[in-house]
Amino acid sequence: MAASLAGMAFIPYYSHLMELLKTNAELRKTATGIFKQVAWAAGGTAVGGMVGGPLGAMVGGVAGSYFGYWYSNDYDSLITVIQELTVEEKKELVAKVQELVGSTSIEALTRFIGTQVQREALLTLIRNVVNGKQGG
Repeated sequence: MAASLAGMAFIPYYSHLMELLKTNAELRKTATGIFKQVAWAAGGTAVGGMVGGPLGAMVGGVAGSYFGYWYSNDYDSLITVIQELTVEEKKELVAKVQELVGSTSIEALTRFIGTQVQREALLTLIRNVVNGKQGG
């Protein structure tokens, strides 16, 4: 029984990680890549305007917006994939996140996502773990 309890010790950390991913507005904003979407739309508008004048700008803006949306990261599907990981895969994810954070403390994880660079590092790590599981 003690081995079973020790094996489940990752669950509170995993639960907190999922809660942060679901509710933290800064993580969501970082992950959705709003800047990329705006850049695509602005680029499309500029190119369309140069090629076709005002009508070209409108068409370019719509096309750029479409590509920006198409190439943006789907944050909600990332959460769904994480939830569907096996128990062993969840343990591996938690271990890698704890290694990145430098602590097994839930409070340290909460503090860790305080800066843009660290949020990006966390999301990159999570995507790499998830993509490794989907590809393997």
